[in-house]
Amino acid sequence: MPRNPDHRGATREEFERYERERPILLRSVATKLECWRYLCTLPECRRAQACIGPGGEHCAHTFLRTCFSNEERATFKEALGLRLAGLSADAAWHEAERRIAQHKAQLEAIPGMRGER
Repeated sequence: MPRNPDHRGATREEFERYERERPILLRSVATKLECWRYLCTLPECRRAQACIGPGGEHCAHTFLRTCFSNEERATFKEALGLRLAGLSADAAWHEAERRIAQHKAQLEAIPGMRGER
């Protein structure tokens, strides 16, 4: 099966399977972390004592927004990309931290950007 260039090398079937499984995985992770108990604002999730939100993303995204800073999320995302590129876990994390620190320093060097959103 030829690779689909629009989805980072995945075949269309692989991408479609991922899209079907993604909400299930997110709901499962959010339920195991008990996001419904502490973070979720959906009454349906609290009643079910599990993440049952639409698309499975609500609880997981609320958890990520609440528990991690923008810098931590950016570092994690960068480290994931580096792991996919073949770096070891430790090397990917250290390189991601270095890149995010460098990017942060570049932003702070721009007049008027310090501490502004």
